[in-house]
Amino acid sequence: MRPVFNSAQARRADEIMQLEYGYLGVLLMETAGRRAAALIQKLYPQSQRFIVVAGGGNNGGDGLVIARYLRKAGKEIFILLAKSPDKLSALSRIQYDILTRFGVTCHILSPDNLRKLQAFAQTDPKPILIDALIGVGLSEKLNPVYASLIDFLRSLGLSTVAVDLPSGLSGDTGALINEPLRCEHTITFQTAKICHLVTPAALYCGKVHVVDIGMYSEVIERIGTRTFWVSSRSIKRFLPARPPDAHKGSFGHALIVGGSRGKGGAAALATLAALRAGAGLATALIPGSAASSFHRRTLSGMSLAYGDDNFPYLNQAAGIWAQSYLSDKAAVAFGPGLGNVPDTQAFLREVLPRVKVPCILDADALNILASDETLLPLLPSQNCILTPHPGEAARLLRTNTEQVQARRLESALHLAQRSGALVLLKGANPIVATPKGDAYFFSLMEPSLATAGTGDVLTGLIVGFLAQKVPPLQAALLATMVQCIAARLLSRKSHPAALTAGILAQQIGRALAILDQADTLCDRGS
Repeated sequence: MRPVFNSAQARRADEIMQLEYGYLGVLLMETAGRRAAALIQKLYPQSQRFIVVAGGGNNGGDGLVIARYLRKAGKEIFILLAKSPDKLSALSRIQYDILTRFGVTCHILSPDNLRKLQAFAQTDPKPILIDALIGVGLSEKLNPVYASLIDFLRSLGLSTVAVDLPSGLSGDTGALINEPLRCEHTITFQTAKICHLVTPAALYCGKVHVVDIGMYSEVIERIGTRTFWVSSRSIKRFLPARPPDAHKGSFGHALIVGGSRGKGGAAALATLAALRAGAGLATALIPGSAASSFHRRTLSGMSLAYGDDNFPYLNQAAGIWAQSYLSDKAAVAFGPGLGNVPDTQAFLREVLPRVKVPCILDADALNILASDETLLPLLPSQNCILTPHPGEAARLLRTNTEQVQARRLESALHLAQRSGALVLLKGANPIVATPKGDAYFFSLMEPSLATAGTGDVLTGLIVGFLAQKVPPLQAALLATMVQCIAARLLSRKSHPAALTAGILAQQIGRALAILDQADTLCDRGS
């Protein structure tokens, strides 16, 4: 896992390097700007013209170093300074003075210089815009001058690279304080920041590149971050081993509890995914009405059907009946196709206190929790995973979907603390949050997953890994990555709109093979 910093942690790392190790701040800035300039030339090898917009803080200083190295490489540069030289930070003023000694003109923000910038931007070939206006420390609305400047830059319609982060975002949250420029690339230094990985802010960052500027590893470790960026390479080691002398009993027995009249397919998808994740056995506990549809969709999964076709839902009596089947199961999933009615509410109340193995609650199991909070204390402590989509999270948190989406990190952490369970908040760039306050971010945006049944596949993957004794946190991280790899494999071959959950489940084997080889198919940052 790679650490992810907030703005205070980023500043503290700078301070430790400078005050305790005697590493001059100007050297950190020089390294950052030089390496960023080299990366920009690699990203845009054909571009000869660049606009650098620099603010008065150290972020602007990084931009000025970038401008110097691009100029040294023979590029045509237009530099716009948002502050006069006497109002620059000490390190930025050093960079300004170096530029002027090279004879490079820095245009100070004014109506006349904005007209010159516009003329430069409109001349072919179009230049690349480098946004070095504001760094990580912003936590409030932009002042009118900067807000107007960003609106003006947006109107130019240029390909944009952000230095550290798009100006107007806060490094501490995924929420939008201001609307920044939408960037193709963001070049940040030493560690990613929260806004790079949490939507909606991450939608403006493009591909995130983390550049090493020479900070010592012991300094990064001292910061003690509780937020992490998950990559395929970092979780490959969590894949359970497959010994040559293994048998089906070696990999656990997963129980999937769900299904209702007309929704047997949801339980079938989860059961199939559990088996394809590697569980030795998988059984669906379903009402009799779902049995025929379940077995039309899977040949490998077993079923425990309560009652005959006249039983549309699992009920309290089914909960009593099911207790004898829990003892030999390694992990349990509740929710796929379960239904949210009084019968299923009574079923969960009866069964949950008897679960002594790792479990996952998804779909209607979450909606039942939302409608009856007295069920929360019945969840198995430290071994339970909740997997809400934003709408389900909103119901659990007594808010609305828009609020959850606007503050995804805060919502996931709040729900984890409130429930005492691990929370996987689904959607673009999923987040896994722990009750202790740790958070794990994915740079995974796969719109093909926005279709019915993909959540059931994810549930099956998680319970399949849990059955193999993968700890809950690792199981949630693994399943999220495997599902995205599978979806991306399909998106490469056909239009994302054509993906269905059944086709997705068929790709699990290939996705596992790719993850086992530490392929970066699903890593959208570097």
